[in-house]
Amino acid sequence: MTNFTRLQEDLNKYAVARNVPVWVGRKKVIADRMVKTACPHNCYDTCGVRAYIKDEKVIKVEGDPDHPITRGHLCVKGYANVQKINSPDRVKYPLIRVGERGEGKFRRASWDEALDLIVEKLKNVRSQYGGESLVEYCYSGNREHMAKTVSGRFLNLFGATKLVGSFCLLSGAAGSFHTVGEQHTMSPEVWCEKTDMIFLVGRNPSFTNPHIYPFLYKAMERGAKLVVVDPYVTAVASKADLHLQPRPGSDVVLALGMMNYIISNDLHNKEFIANYTHGFDELWEEVKKMPVEKAAEHTGIEVEKIIQAAKWYATLNTQTECGYGHQRYSNGHQAQRAFACLAAICGHIGKETGNYNFIDQMGFPTLPGFAKAGKVTNPEGADIPQTRMINIATFASGVLASQKTDVPVKACISFRGGLVSQQPEVAYTLEALRQLELFVVIEQFMTDDTDYADVVLPGCHYLEQYGLHPSYWHHYLQVLVPVCKPYHEAVPDIEIWAELGRRMGWEEYFPKETTGLDFVKALIEDDCDVMQAVSPNGPMRLPENWCPKVPYQDLKFTTPSGKVELYSNSMEERGKKFPGDFKPVPWHLEPAESPLSTPELFKKYPITLISQHPAFRTHSQYYNLPWIREIEGPPKVFINKKDAERIGVKEGDKVRIYNDRGELLEIFAKPTIRVKSGTAELSSGMWVKLGANVNVLASRTIGGPRDVLDGIMTEYHPLLDGNTTAYFNTLVQIEKM
Repeated sequence: MTNFTRLQEDLNKYAVARNVPVWVGRKKVIADRMVKTACPHNCYDTCGVRAYIKDEKVIKVEGDPDHPITRGHLCVKGYANVQKINSPDRVKYPLIRVGERGEGKFRRASWDEALDLIVEKLKNVRSQYGGESLVEYCYSGNREHMAKTVSGRFLNLFGATKLVGSFCLLSGAAGSFHTVGEQHTMSPEVWCEKTDMIFLVGRNPSFTNPHIYPFLYKAMERGAKLVVVDPYVTAVASKADLHLQPRPGSDVVLALGMMNYIISNDLHNKEFIANYTHGFDELWEEVKKMPVEKAAEHTGIEVEKIIQAAKWYATLNTQTECGYGHQRYSNGHQAQRAFACLAAICGHIGKETGNYNFIDQMGFPTLPGFAKAGKVTNPEGADIPQTRMINIATFASGVLASQKTDVPVKACISFRGGLVSQQPEVAYTLEALRQLELFVVIEQFMTDDTDYADVVLPGCHYLEQYGLHPSYWHHYLQVLVPVCKPYHEAVPDIEIWAELGRRMGWEEYFPKETTGLDFVKALIEDDCDVMQAVSPNGPMRLPENWCPKVPYQDLKFTTPSGKVELYSNSMEERGKKFPGDFKPVPWHLEPAESPLSTPELFKKYPITLISQHPAFRTHSQYYNLPWIREIEGPPKVFINKKDAERIGVKEGDKVRIYNDRGELLEIFAKPTIRVKSGTAELSSGMWVKLGANVNVLASRTIGGPRDVLDGIMTEYHPLLDGNTTAYFNTLVQIEKM
């Protein structure tokens, strides 16, 4: 096996304690060591983790009680990592395809053979087509940032096409950025003590943010009200003082209607508006068009509920907590703009008693410069060419469009992302994969992606490698360290990229002695003492200048006007340069596929299908584990009882869900009142080959503000241009099988 540096490292240096007695089931075991790390799977909480190791195997994980936010508790997924890392189904060694793509037929190979084959093919496509013929596919299966900068170094040296954008949150982030500038969140231990109302939009914390509950309940026990905006009756909605259940994609209308009532009834904060906002008159001209009665008709929410929400919002100290569900439509950027403007006209920004939270910029630490990505991605002395980009929200479109250019994309290396299962309209994605001459997948399990790969490399579980993963919700950092040596022949991601680089002839840029911790230090040690966040230490509070305790307290905003931009100058300017919906005041743009925008299609497919994140999985991860399968059970579609009666479906019946893009068969029906008539819900992320992947049906439309057309770009800024896959722009029909 290739001599990977990581395999020789002494890991006892990270031990919090040695020879630790610990209960594993009903048996007391003496673990060799206990190590602190953090969970990097994509959710708000980024839990502190304690891992117990015996004979270089993980025997138990538990929450770190020293973590100020997660306080010693993990979710079911977190605890299931013991079963995941120890699973007998892990990819144990390199594999080379022997069958047709999609058949999943492979033979075992050595690391040297697999790497030599990859490098040979990479050199061939580079020689024949040029460096831009290679693109990576990477997202948030393991969301940490350090390995992505190491892969970035390789890709930059190669001259590859750059992968940019997001398919889950950048429409909202752009809308928010165009309104308030830099993105910060006020940590829950602050607002839970003083706010009078929590306004929770588009977030199901039971599934994605469970550690908010102690803070939420603390505020509610003081008498704070809870208002939830969600088209689905979530667990948190059932505990709310008021649940606003809008028609999918109509959140902008709700916010405009609330603003209309607030301003019309003189409940807005005139002093804050006069001193700290820009463009109130222009906003009011748009808001005037949406009286409460019209908003109620459009959203399906009763007039009385909208009025009650508006009164409470304007007159109580309100903490606005936004999730991401409401911005997964083609109007997602305007939805987030509208909620930010709602907070601003009531003065609920910059105060301990109530602030505005969407995402903390630590969720993408290279953008504001906290993590000095360029020190890793652009090594000193290297000649890094400018290259084109492909937006991940339109990945398949970009790959297919590139085939008509002088430099078609012919090679892809995928890691930390489910390309087949997470991209919309799966059939279209597979068509893009057929254009490739080389598809390499670094994976822990044989997924949809591996079935189509030419080479599969055994990837490491997060507990087996280094990482940097600040939370995008709270402000505490625990650097990921390897708690044990890699299982089987698995190799950490950064070592795979480094060895590929050395075999390409770039030894000087990938020295063997450089560890993951060295790369982490290169990214952030200028701003903080990294070792304070490395086991046995940690977690540490991130620097105040990057994560202020009370964001925007100085009421200075990094916008063109230096104020909250109700009328966005930056959107106006960006719209002069690029196509898209850059209207400077928030307005309702009907989703690209909906009952109102596509009435003829709606006659054929009369149900809007939404897909919330599952409670026991992170997208496509975990369902292959016995614990999770037992708890979650078979895939279920939640359908309104009236719709179920109309099509003759009862509890437990198997149904077909279909549209022009594909079909799902034998899905169990769950008639419910959790969704309104005309809406159904099927959780996201299931593997395609398991038969219940909602993205088989999902629309390829995207959220704005920028229209990226075929997905190939030469210029892009994530917070000015945004883009999110508009997964919920999806109409379907459901019938009994």
